[in-house]
Amino acid sequence: MNIEDKVKNLSYMTGVINAMSRSGNLDFCYTEHCRERMIERNITVSDIRFVLKNGIIEEYQGQAKHSSTDKIHRYKITGPYYGDEHSCRNISLIILVQIDRFQEPAIKVQKIITTMWRD
Repeated sequence: MNIEDKVKNLSYMTGVINAMSRSGNLDFCYTEHCRERMIERNITVSDIRFVLKNGIIEEYQGQAKHSSTDKIHRYKITGPYYGDEHSCRNISLIILVQIDRFQEPAIKVQKIITTMWRD
């Protein structure tokens, strides 16, 4: 089974994204929409990195509509928010991930599309 066959395996993808985030091997960008939502909701880059390190991929949203490749996939990942010591909220991110066994690394977070409160 190659890596591209694991696209819909949420526990596998969660483990890969968490491990990459903890090792510091993430190089991604934020969309303008995401930056606006971060400011609006007072969510920091540290909060987003914490979700990527410790969150759980809840949903595979299918292939992204990207004209250059069919190897970009959308996921929803959710994790705890500790920005406010009295808060019990969770943050959800919509992320774009490139999955291509011929690239190094084979799985790469490309963009954070948006961030939102889960509740």
